[in-house]
Amino acid sequence: MSVKSFIKWAKGAKTQERVCVARVLGKTWCIGEFLEKERDSLVWAMTHLLDDPVLSVRLSFARGIALSNTVPRHVVLALSEDHPDVSGTMILHSPVLNDNDLIDLIQRGSNLTRVFVASRYKLSSIVAEYLIKEFGRSDNIIVLLENKSALLSDSLLIHIVEYFGHISYVRHLLFLRTNLSLKVRYLLMKHCCNAVCNSEIVRKVMASHRAKILFEESMRIGIFEMIQNIGSTQNLYELVEILQEDKQLTPALLIHALIIGNIDCVSVILETISEHSRNRISSILSTGSCHVVRALYESVGLDYDVSIIFVEATMIWRKIAMNSTMTEPGMIAENLLKIVRNKDIMGAPVKELLEMIERIYLDTNRKFLRSIASNSSHLVAA
Repeated sequence: MSVKSFIKWAKGAKTQERVCVARVLGKTWCIGEFLEKERDSLVWAMTHLLDDPVLSVRLSFARGIALSNTVPRHVVLALSEDHPDVSGTMILHSPVLNDNDLIDLIQRGSNLTRVFVASRYKLSSIVAEYLIKEFGRSDNIIVLLENKSALLSDSLLIHIVEYFGHISYVRHLLFLRTNLSLKVRYLLMKHCCNAVCNSEIVRKVMASHRAKILFEESMRIGIFEMIQNIGSTQNLYELVEILQEDKQLTPALLIHALIIGNIDCVSVILETISEHSRNRISSILSTGSCHVVRALYESVGLDYDVSIIFVEATMIWRKIAMNSTMTEPGMIAENLLKIVRNKDIMGAPVKELLEMIERIYLDTNRKFLRSIASNSSHLVAA
């Protein structure tokens, strides 16, 4: 049939007939069962279908050619800007559309078009990054994260959690991913702490200063949960750098690391904020005199009264480490509280630090007892 004959037939044909022909035409093109001299006629016929007034005809045609990588670009591009039913079919599936085409559709299309792009199979990191950074909306973010085949760079995931981490479902979708970087996991943890402390129930039962304390303690606990599962020294250095960027390398964090006996963490933190090497720091903590240890702590900005507490904690850790293979939870904190109270060290910073140590002591003991109870229940079940 000539192009003129096809156009004449299409004008008088019923809708269902045109739907069937559109499907057959698309299938014929995909299979390639036509002579080379018939190619131009097929292209003209497909071009004519683009202007069919009935949606079902254009949709049938789009479904027939959506997976083909040989369809003329002008046909694919036209269908990609058609009615959402038609454009969605092409944007989601057509291999003809390249990254530049998708970026152009993002620029000129509606938000629904952007949702289609976000849902596309194996969406490239280039397109995903452009979509989020130029037209970032929560619905686009959610669709993109639900698209498990999308290639999302670490920088994009960091951007998402920084700007959209306050949305609970976004956090949920990110937590489902198993390959998150340390920075993404840290930012997620921080957003979770924020969400808890700013929740309606916390605001009702706690004063603002108590909520702030809750946030700080939740952050420290979350940080040390990450440290316990860090995996390697290199990752520990990376996490400490992240904490330094976020201004979380505080005396509270340092004393927490000391109290739980995580001397590797203490050494890396001190190396990061001082001019000493890690070997030198480890040597001072393990064998240095009280004056040398205190000088180390004061060199990173700790006041005299506060540094005394750190020195005492270090000496307690050293004594326990020499006499046992494992530091029991709460042992350092318990001994430290006794020594400091006997010495009657005064001052507001000291009082605040001691209150925090007491909370750490209580928390570590409760956590230890919960683990014993959990292990006991497993043994009973076995």
